[in-house]
Amino acid sequence: MKKKEQRVYLRVRQTEKDYLVTACDEKLLGETLIDGETELYVNERFFGGDLVTIEQCIEVMKKATNCNLIGFEIVNAAVENRIVSDLAVMWLDCKKNGRVGHVMLLR
Repeated sequence: MKKKEQRVYLRVRQTEKDYLVTACDEKLLGETLIDGETELYVNERFFGGDLVTIEQCIEVMKKATNCNLIGFEIVNAAVENRIVSDLAVMWLDCKKNGRVGHVMLLR
């Protein structure tokens, strides 16, 4: 049986100077992540966009001047591809969604 390919929501906003990429794991869009007193809402208007493979998202992130990422899969992929440092990741341990990473990158 073939493993299901992981997908993420990807949204790109471009201005004259910046190329902003937001991405979140597919299952997290519209969810409120709770870890103790920390709550983070994965807003559809901000993170919603095209549903793409992680590999497609990584290629887009390589061009980004700013990234905002939420999710176990997309954050791990960004670390593995050396787009962000693992030291920059804030990890949330959520009862409903398990371990979820959040990281922002500014270049």
